[in-house]
Amino acid sequence: MPMFRRFLLVAVAALGACGGPVTTGETTLAETLIDMSDALIAVRGETALLQAQVDSLREQMARQDTVLRRLASMAGLPMSGP
Repeated sequence: MPMFRRFLLVAVAALGACGGPVTTGETTLAETLIDMSDALIAVRGETALLQAQVDSLREQMARQDTVLRRLASMAGLPMSGP
């Protein structure tokens, strides 16, 4: 997204240079787009963190399942399920 932000800033600067002063509406729109970009980056980071936590929990669950299956096997108990 930094490339998009650069493009947006260059576009706003070019618009200001070619069309006179940047109006308040254009400035507000540019700030809103930058804020939305920052929020999207934050959401992506949080999603990556949550996915890492889910992967870690799956790994722990698989380890516990293996331990339970070994204990059941040693005790001679049948264990149903996948």
